[in-house]
Amino acid sequence: MNSFEHWAQHHQVSLHELFPTLDFEGISIPNMGKGSTFFGDDPQHENLTKAELRLNAFQKEHPETLIANGYLEQREFYNTPNYERVTNGTKEYRNIHLGTDFWVPALTPLHCVFDGVVVISHHNDIHKDYGPLIVLEHEWEQGVFYTLYGHLSKASLSQSPKGKKVKKGMLLGSIGTEKENGHWVPHLHFQLITDLLENTKNYNGVAYPSEIERWKQLCPNPNFIFKEALD
Repeated sequence: MNSFEHWAQHHQVSLHELFPTLDFEGISIPNMGKGSTFFGDDPQHENLTKAELRLNAFQKEHPETLIANGYLEQREFYNTPNYERVTNGTKEYRNIHLGTDFWVPALTPLHCVFDGVVVISHHNDIHKDYGPLIVLEHEWEQGVFYTLYGHLSKASLSQSPKGKKVKKGMLLGSIGTEKENGHWVPHLHFQLITDLLENTKNYNGVAYPSEIERWKQLCPNPNFIFKEALD
């Protein structure tokens, strides 16, 4: 365990602070990884009506829980040309998920869990991208780290513009609808980051399998900062 991970585990916050308006007890963790049948005959998550029905059914089977999943999960969602590259004749998809998804309703309020400053507030308006994205910079004893919030509402960007200072507990924004969040069933993509790599508008939320060891260091497991277990 490195020094940041050690610090994070001693400064954990509750998911109830991230989503204070939601009433839940415990976490339910569906498998959406490669080979999973969670989304039936639509593993690339294009038919949002079917996907939402599957998620709603899972929620009914796990009442009073928060649905969360996905860190380092290899997903067929991203097995599309936008996430494909060919190197030395070998095809590879950027499909290993670097954050945790929280499958909560559109317009769910999202609150800050650490003091910080907004360093990215940008609408990545590309199919299967983040849509509205906010990234916060936070200080810790040996430097800074970042928290990323993807698939938000457009209104979140004006509510939390770049340069705004935020306090723990402050309203940051809200979850976007499928019409504005990059074409996804509403959810929050949350990601921990140790190095922003000079990005100012976007940041990788998935990685190529051949590069995963590097990205694991750049994007630690969100389990380090949340009291509730996410895997």
